[in-house]
Amino acid sequence: MKRFLAIAFAVLTLLPFHKAQAVDQDAIQILLESEATARHVLGSRQYPDLNNAFDKAVGVIIVPRLLKGGFIVGGEYGNAVLLSKKSNGSWSYPAFYTIGGGSVGFQIGLKDSQMILVIRTHAGMEAILADQFKVGAEAGIVVGTFGGSVEGASTTAVGADIVAFSLDRGLFGGGALEGSVFAKRADLNQSFYAQAIDPRDIVIEGKASNPAADNLRSTLAALASK
Repeated sequence: MKRFLAIAFAVLTLLPFHKAQAVDQDAIQILLESEATARHVLGSRQYPDLNNAFDKAVGVIIVPRLLKGGFIVGGEYGNAVLLSKKSNGSWSYPAFYTIGGGSVGFQIGLKDSQMILVIRTHAGMEAILADQFKVGAEAGIVVGTFGGSVEGASTTAVGADIVAFSLDRGLFGGGALEGSVFAKRADLNQSFYAQAIDPRDIVIEGKASNPAADNLRSTLAALASK
């Protein structure tokens, strides 16, 4: 009986450790995919309007995998990272987010897209740093889009606080981004930085760091300086 209790205690003790390990691996995977997305989309320099916006950005949100699917009533989900650009051109450590929500329109099958949102104003950054940000619901905050084509930006990007870009030209059709919600992933932020911490303290105050994110940070700095 004592042996059984000892084994049970050991298992229960290790469960949080294994869960934390799994969350850490999720965070690392998101960072790797985010860096690959940044290199692929921004590094190609095929989209000059996007690159110009990124060069002057206050911050950026990278969604390496945005899954959308359904018929008539569609849904979307993806993990994301938020980073701010400092005055010296370096980038903050990332805060982890999710994007989710529904859209109304004719969508057949499942789409796996990459998306980058360039935050162009401090007001846009403050909106994202709120408890959660819903596209189209924040008074005074304009979210525009760039289409996935070499020709350049659509008129919806002019004067926008935040500009979204995807290589999938149909992703933003019919206002599909409208109603999407960005919410912080407290579990990933806590696991990755080994403390309960708010995104503002990560990306603005600089109160946490993890060298596992340094490759992404240096990649963004290099891409912005090209």
